[in-house]
Amino acid sequence: MSHLPSSILHLPSKAAAAALLLASTLYAAPSDLNASGEEDLGVITVTPNRVSDALQDTTADVTVVTAQEIKERGYRSVTEAVSRISGFASASNGGPGQTSGLFLRGMNSGNILILLDGVPLKDPTDPSFSAGLAHLRLDDVARIEVVKGAQSGIWGADAAAGVINIITKDPAPGGHVSLRGGYGSYDTKSGGITLSADGAVGSVILSGDHYKTGGFSALLPRDAEDDGYTNDTLHFKGSLNLGSHAKMGVFYHQIDGDFDYDSGNADDALSDGTFKERILGGDWHYRDGALRIHALASTNTIDRHMNDANWGASDYHGEATRATLDAAYEIDASQRVSGGIDYNRYAGSTTFQPESSYDNRGYWGSYRYIAEDLLGARTIFDATLRYDDFSTFKNKTTYRFGFKRECHLLPGFFTSGNLYSAYRAPSLYEYSTNTGLKPESTQGFELSAGYKKLIKLTYFRNRVKDRIDYDFGTWSYFNSPASYTLDGLEVQGEYALESIHTVLSANFTHMFSLSDDQGNPILRVPRNEGNLFVDYYYNPQIHIGVNLQYVGKRTDYGNVALSSYTLLNLSYNQKIGRGFDLSVQLHNLLDKKYESVKGYSTEGRSIYAKVEYKF
Repeated sequence: MSHLPSSILHLPSKAAAAALLLASTLYAAPSDLNASGEEDLGVITVTPNRVSDALQDTTADVTVVTAQEIKERGYRSVTEAVSRISGFASASNGGPGQTSGLFLRGMNSGNILILLDGVPLKDPTDPSFSAGLAHLRLDDVARIEVVKGAQSGIWGADAAAGVINIITKDPAPGGHVSLRGGYGSYDTKSGGITLSADGAVGSVILSGDHYKTGGFSALLPRDAEDDGYTNDTLHFKGSLNLGSHAKMGVFYHQIDGDFDYDSGNADDALSDGTFKERILGGDWHYRDGALRIHALASTNTIDRHMNDANWGASDYHGEATRATLDAAYEIDASQRVSGGIDYNRYAGSTTFQPESSYDNRGYWGSYRYIAEDLLGARTIFDATLRYDDFSTFKNKTTYRFGFKRECHLLPGFFTSGNLYSAYRAPSLYEYSTNTGLKPESTQGFELSAGYKKLIKLTYFRNRVKDRIDYDFGTWSYFNSPASYTLDGLEVQGEYALESIHTVLSANFTHMFSLSDDQGNPILRVPRNEGNLFVDYYYNPQIHIGVNLQYVGKRTDYGNVALSSYTLLNLSYNQKIGRGFDLSVQLHNLLDKKYESVKGYSTEGRSIYAKVEYKF
């Protein structure tokens, strides 16, 4: 994967665009296929268009991480799961519970909208409005839907790089109980229970999980004073059927995190903090033939407390209120219109700043057309337009126009593309330092071509203007007058060796441009990165997995170079008797010493085991 021809790696953007557009009239096929090449019609996604769709019916660049993949590969957090997807990179100030960051196509966490069952997880007290990534665990997750490319035309602010939607589990028919427990390196313990029921009247699911680790030192060296972490997550979701066409539901999600950290000293035994998040809401679904309606209201509160050995105690409180109304109407077998209204209000205060707030109203509409045979290919066109009205800064209009072609002449070949615009709204903290701030704007496109699941190539190009930057002289944020471009190539593929029950998959990302408007390198983002997966299914009960992860050189603050590294991870999964599942994960098998953030520790060779019993 790392030895792509130089002619590909240096393909000019206009040439890449022309080549992919030309290919669209010759070769095309569904982008979501199983190993045998047949369409996987069971994969349904809600994130790209805010309407339930089969993956083959959306033009967006979508990746779905399933619960099976999470279990087989031993992913423990959202960051860990999505960082194995092409285009993504991650960085962390130490082990579990420490501040974490995600990067997608060269953009940081503030440009990635993270949702939980469609509810934004923005932290109003965070300087970049990012979600509390370090505290998002996966025990109650059914799948993670990742949409790459700007999605403000659908979702509004802070989706310039893409959207991550964490979909929680629904109950299976009947009544069920699931018990789980685990133990591993760094004195890591976990345990949880899920109770669920589903019947004619409605459904309910309740889960609780406890995770505790002794951890390791956040700052180097790793074997200095340990920085532990505890996470307690409670999740509830219930629904009531209202006749044959409608249902209403309620949901509640609670996270309590307690963490130690280092404040400038690896032997700091005093600095610690807490993170508390509460999400409460309700929704209503209606479907009658061609008409679908969904209404949702939610409130999200976040409280953080820090006891810093050098700076003393501080508190942070944030609130986010959201209400949405979405509708879709199938005009006929080929056409659909959809649209909706959003209302969002964000408020936050800290020990150092009084409460500040702003709200916005968003109005969006979309049209999709599917031609089963247009110039020899099944062709999809969609167009989305959105207008956001803000109480404090300039209103924004964004769009997304997409196409996908699936060729009849050569089944299995496909092309797709999207032209889009997006923006990142100033966070409450950024706006408090400069009330003249404008949203940061992005315009760009992506073009893809591939054959079944065997190979897919995507070229993306995004131009950013009005970048929000920090002035250390005035201690305030400002909009940079210049603009800059981020572009790159993603390659991914999968191949099933059916004779030996093995699936090979890999991805690779290369960034052509990786500098901001001042010519400075984009921090903590590698120019090259890739993953290789080998999944061997000895029989229906036993799975053995190998993951080789490569992360190229990066630059950190102070123009400090971070070395490249390669990690080897192993996994073993087995069904033991009726209802029992065993999972064993070996991380960093070669005990590689590396840094994702300069001066901070990373996990050494470690092993974790988990047992789950369902009945």
